[in-house]
Formats: sequence, structure tokens, C-alpha cells
Amino acid sequence: MSGLLQDIRYALRQLVKNPGFTAVAIIALALGIGSTTSIFSVVDQVLLHPLPYPDSDRIVAVSQTFQGVQTGDASPANYLDWAAQNHVFSEIAASRGWQGSMTAGDRPERVKGTMATPSFFPLFGVNPILGRTLGAGDAVPGSDHVVVLGYGLWQRDFASDHAIVGRDIQLNGEKYAVVGVMPPNFSPDEYGELWVPSPWVVPTHPLVPDQDPRQFRDRSYLDVWARVKRGVTFQQARAELDTIGSRLEKQYPSSDQGVGIAFIPLHEYVVGDIRPMLLVLLAAVVVVLLIACANLANLLLARATVRSREISIRTTMGASRQRLLRQLLTESVLLALMGGLLGIGLAVVAVPSLLALSPPDIHQFKEIGINREVLAFSFLVSVICGIIFGLIPALQASRSNPNQFLKQGERGSTAGRSRTRSALVIAEVGLSLVLLVGAGLLVKSFSRLMNVNPGFDPDHLLTFNLGLPPTTEPDRQTAFYKQVEQGLQALPGVQAVGAVSRLPLAGGNSGRSFNTPGDSNSYSADIRISTPDYFRAMGIPLLRGRIFADSDRYSKVNLAIVNDAFVHSIFPGQDPIGKQLTNYGPNAITLEIIGVVGNVRHVGLDAAPHAEIYQLIGQASWPSMFFAIRSATSDPTALTSAAQKVVWGINKDVPLANTRTMQDLIANSVQRRKFSMLLLTIFAATAMLLAAIGLYGVMSYSVAQRTKEIGVRMALGARRPDVLALVVRRGMTLVGIGIAAGIVLSLALARLIAGLLFGITATDPLTFIGVATLLGLVAFIANYLPARRAASVDPMVALRYE
Repeated sequence: MSGLLQDIRYALRQLVKNPGFTAVAIIALALGIGSTTSIFSVVDQVLLHPLPYPDSDRIVAVSQTFQGVQTGDASPANYLDWAAQNHVFSEIAASRGWQGSMTAGDRPERVKGTMATPSFFPLFGVNPILGRTLGAGDAVPGSDHVVVLGYGLWQRDFASDHAIVGRDIQLNGEKYAVVGVMPPNFSPDEYGELWVPSPWVVPTHPLVPDQDPRQFRDRSYLDVWARVKRGVTFQQARAELDTIGSRLEKQYPSSDQGVGIAFIPLHEYVVGDIRPMLLVLLAAVVVVLLIACANLANLLLARATVRSREISIRTTMGASRQRLLRQLLTESVLLALMGGLLGIGLAVVAVPSLLALSPPDIHQFKEIGINREVLAFSFLVSVICGIIFGLIPALQASRSNPNQFLKQGERGSTAGRSRTRSALVIAEVGLSLVLLVGAGLLVKSFSRLMNVNPGFDPDHLLTFNLGLPPTTEPDRQTAFYKQVEQGLQALPGVQAVGAVSRLPLAGGNSGRSFNTPGDSNSYSADIRISTPDYFRAMGIPLLRGRIFADSDRYSKVNLAIVNDAFVHSIFPGQDPIGKQLTNYGPNAITLEIIGVVGNVRHVGLDAAPHAEIYQLIGQASWPSMFFAIRSATSDPTALTSAAQKVVWGINKDVPLANTRTMQDLIANSVQRRKFSMLLLTIFAATAMLLAAIGLYGVMSYSVAQRTKEIGVRMALGARRPDVLALVVRRGMTLVGIGIAAGIVLSLALARLIAGLLFGITATDPLTFIGVATLLGLVAFIANYLPARRAASVDPMVALRYE
């Protein structure tokens, strides 16, 4: 122990004596370790930690499949059959998103909740922090007006009141008794502000909330969750569900033909979409760390050369090779730990900013931070970096011939170290190019995505959501939305106002099945309920026919407008105006097409437009509507206060919800891609900077070693440009080899990033050429500075150089 303490004290003295060397080494390592720690803190919580539910690895998300493709939802009748007939689940539960207006103070607020079966809470196994959860007695008519609050809502709207249990709150104008409050880590679905029961046990259909849903077999809207029994494998569970699915298909051929059952583990359900992105970012920071460590190795090699006389003297005086190795490794590990400590400090500062930029998929993990596991990871990385990348310089220094160095001084034979340093620079350049290629591809992909025409004009558009109680009669819904539309249209600065059941890029979708006359095939399309002026407000072009008129809601014929994608898929090469759609929706009505509008990218800018059918509000109803206001001013949010006053003037219990500009919606829809692009670009820029520093260090060292040679050349008549070319040529040769290796490696790894791209391939030649040129220019500058210094050497001074 005393020997180790002596080594540490000696190492500290050496590092203090060389502040420039120490600072550069620590900063380079801090950048690498800080980046790695920041990303690992996210990966650790999102991918490596189990979800905060007991035995969460046995919880699965179950859904129907149609012709082998998982739909993500289930019908109530099928869910009840699964629950009754399976022997592989200890618990099975169903839920659906539920939105309503809550009045807890002076003003109403739109909240996102979940309507769930009583088995929902026992399945996830999380106890409330106050009161109780939903029970079987709550899922009956007359006892169903109870609510469990989410932790965030309890904090925000009820000031963490511990006496909240037993109090009544207003939901959709009706009293609900608070029976419990859940802890902050309970968020199994995307809603989670509160939970309510259904009077029929199974959650009701949002469009017909007053009907018993238990017989609905062709209406799929439920999220289904299950806990696999202990001792039952997933393979056994899937086999039994296949049997149940086949049985139901034979028993109910009209609704379940081609319908099966499938499930995925809950963790995969939650993180499946973001796993590839996080793994790519983790790989990127590991590359940055490798480059930082290569810089450390280069610095230590240069340092070892400078200390050759010291090491030779210590060897001559009896120091063993093992003793020298221990001392040199102590210095490198100490240096790495200092870099790691600073890196952790950088990560502590960076993680909040990282989370602020991150997409909503990551926000739901509320425990992300620098915890014990992350600290242990950073410490381990620091030690490994210090040992592995300090070992090569230590081995080379400890096996040097002391007699040779004592005869030749500090200019002893350094060919081996020079080759090692050159190899490290080549590796740095190659790895930097890999990151630059990845960043370049993401930047170009994001640029292509943002240039996609969404099918509407997003400028000067304010959007928000309004909802009446789901039991409101359709005629009253239509009258209310018509009044709101007229009131908003009368506001100063408003050019157009429209409303629709599903707003593009706002999340959520709805579909209907139908037939066409004389065709036995069944088709499906996305369904939208809109006001007549919705298309003008959104800037969606009319391609053929006409749009709705206010008087159309009194028509005895059910009218429809379809989009261009619908025409191409259902009536290719035909004029769709006047054509009919039969057996449309659950009531099997007939629609007549009166117009064709342009395609809208509803799901995302990167998703192809789906076939869409628009119906007129009044001929069809929807419990909540999204309004779009086109403003004459550049800031449409200035209309928010006036819009709320208009709504409250009609119904004081209806709040504006999800108030955003359409530009904000577009930005939110591409947030995941933007997050990946920004981080990979930052990591690539860091890698390029580190590689340039490493190259500059190697060339500066080379120039210092060749000072006498350069002086001789200049004394014999070599011109300044000749010396410049000599030095730059050697450096750019290393760069050229590194770029070539990086291109080969990038091509080999292209498939890893392909899933994050849009509109380009992972082998896009222009991107490869562009980033190689950029890296070459930066490397040239890093070469040119030492070369210029070499060309300025005074021959007489160089000839006297020892």
C-alpha cells in the first residue's frame, strides 16, 4: 500500500509539473467520458432497468392481429372471451384513453385519463399512496362515478392535498368521488392523469358511451394487458392464444375472419420504437471515447519520449521493469480518473439539457439521472481507459535500452513510438469519419423530411381541442361546434375557421370498413368528421367535385369527401364523383362521394398518406373536435385568449386543450429524428475536433524531432514551400489512410443507421464525399500549422539543435 501511495504522490507531482499536458489530456478524456456518461444514463434507465412494476418482465401487451399483422387493439367481446378461455394469464385487463373536462377550481381543465377494468391495477401490482384503486364494486351502474388521481394531477391541481380521498370533483359536469392517488412512477399507458371505471366493467366505446359494449365484436378500441403466470413460458402462452383465436374465428366468422391474437412484452411495447435510436447514440459516444483515449495514448507516448532520460536513469539505478510499468500506469490511471471526474461533472450539467431535447418516449422515464449505476459505469470506464491506453506507452517506455538513451540523450530511437502514434492518428481519423458520415446522413435525411409537403399550409394556424361530455346528444354537439365556429370566425384577424375529429400530426387515428357496389371485397379507410370550412382553414386543396356546404347536413343522402390516395387505391383510373360506398361502419350506411381533396400526411411526415374519408358534422358526430384557426397575423397564439372567451361565452364548462400552432405540431412530430440528428452531429463534431488535435500533436512532435534534418535541408537550398510540402505530405498521408479506412467502415456499418433515415440511402455518395472533404480540410489545417512552423526554422539554429 505504501508503494502505491508513493506512486500516486510521484504521479501527482509529475502532472502538476506539466500543466499543459495535464490539462489537454483531462479535457480530451472529459469530453469522451462525459458524452458516454450522459447517453449511458438514458440507456441505463430506458433499456437496462426493468419497468417499475413487480415482475414486469411477465407483463405483456395483447392485441388482435388481422391477417398476421398486429393491430394494437381489441374488441370488447373478444377481450372477454380471451379472459374467460385462457389458462396462461394470472391477470388480464382492458383500458382505453378517456378525455374529459375537470373542474377543480374556478376554471375547467381538459384532462387525459384512462377508463379501465377493475383488474387493471392488480395486474400492474402498484399500490396507491393514498386511498384505494378501482374495485369490482365500482364497475356497476350507479357506483361508477369514482376516480383515481395520477400523482402529477394531484400535485398540480390539488396541491398534494392528503385529505383529497373522499372529496368530489367535477368531470364532464358530473360528480366523481376521489378514492385514491397513485405514485409518481405509475404510468403504464400514454394517458395516466386519472383513472375511471366503466359501468359495464369493459370500457365503453367513445362514440356510443351510453351503450353496453360487451357485445361489440367488430369495434376494436381497447388496449389489453396481461400478466403471464409463473411457470408458463411465452411460447406456451402464444400457443394457447393461437388456439383461442382459431376457435373464435370459426365461431364468429363474420367479425373474426382473419383475426388472431398476439402479444409483446411490456418493456418492448414501451421502448421498442426508441431502442434503435439510443443504441446508435450509445455506439456514437463510445467512438468519441475511443478517439479521446487514442489522444491520451498519443500524449502519453510523446510524454514518454520526453522522459526517456529520466526512465533510463531510474533503470540504471536498479528500477525493475515491473516497477516502471506500475509507476507509468499509475500516472495514466490517475489522469483518466481526473478526466472521468470532470466528465461526470459535464454529464450532470448535460443530462437536463439532453432530456429537454429528448422526444416524449424518453420523458415518461422520470428517474433518468446520474445514479449509482451510472457513477459505477463512469468509474469503470475511466479505469479501463487509463489502463488500456496507458499500457502501450508504458510498455514502450519501460523496455527502452538505458545505455542507448544515455548516449543519445532525448533524441534516442523513436521509430517504434512514431509508428504507434501514426497508427493512432489513422484510427482517430477513420472513427471520426464514421461519426461524420452518420451525422451527415441524419442531417440530410432531416432536411428531406422537413421539405416534405404535409398536404396543408401550416403557417399562421392555431389549433386546439374542444370536448363535450360523451353523453351529449349528437344534435347538441353539432349546434355547439357550429356556434363556436361562428364566434371564432367573427374575431378580428381570423381568416378561416374549421374543425375536424382527427387533426393531422396530433396523434390518434380512426378507421372504418366498407364495400363498393358489385364488389365483394372489403376495404378500409381512415375516417374524419369535419365542418365545411375545415379544408379552407387548413389549406387542403380541392382536386375534384366540391366541398361540403352547411345545408348538406340536412341532406337525406350521406355525403363523403375522399382524398387522392383513396381514389388511387379504391377507384384507380375512374372518376369517383357520384360513386357510393356501402356497408360503411358499424351501422352499414351508404355514402356518396361528392369531392376529392389532396392527401394529408396524418400520421407523420415520414408516413405515406392513407386513404381517408371525410364526413360532414351533423351527418356524423364525434365527442371532441380539433379546431384550426387561420390567422392574418404572424403569431396565431395571440388569438388564444379571445378563442377561450368565445368558447366560455357558449359553455363555461368547456376549456381549450392542447393549444398549439401547427408549426409546433410538425416540430413535435419530428422531435425524435431531430434529437438523433443533433446529438450525433455534436458527437461527430467533438470527434473531429479530437482527431484534429491528435493529428496536430503528432505533426508538432514530428517537426520537433526533425528540426535538425529540416535545418540541414534548408541549409542545402531547400525552399520554404518544399519544407511545407514535406511536412504536410506526411500528415495528409495519414489522413488519407484514415479516411479510406473510415469509408470502408462506414459502408460496413450503414445498415445500423438505415432505419433512422428518410428519403436517402445509408450509402448516399454525396454525403460520403462531403464529409470526407470536410474532414480533409480540417486535417489540412491541423497539418499546416506545424508545417508552417517547420518552414520558419532558422537553419543555423537548427544545426546547433541538440
